[in-house]
Amino acid sequence: MNEPLNVMRRVKEEQVLTNRIIAIKETSHAMRACEWANSKMRTDVTQKMLQETKQIAAELEMENKMITIVRKQRMKDFLAAEAEVFEQQLNAMGKAFCKHRQ
Repeated sequence: MNEPLNVMRRVKEEQVLTNRIIAIKETSHAMRACEWANSKMRTDVTQKMLQETKQIAAELEMENKMITIVRKQRMKDFLAAEAEVFEQQLNAMGKAFCKHRQ
């Protein structure tokens, strides 16, 4: 070890500074990762709520379509039954009405 003391001291100081810079970079990286995770968690909740809202809206739309189909079928059945009763009443009075053939 024939190096002068000032060189050894300078090397030690440089090593300390380098170690500190590396530690600061690691801490900074950890903080950025933590911030990213927090923002991801916030946006995930928002995205999940948005997805659930869209799913509920789609389910309601489908249910409304099904209700409309059921109502139309019930109305068709009701009108057919009413027409049959009306035809029976006309037949009982000795009257009839014209049916269209297909």
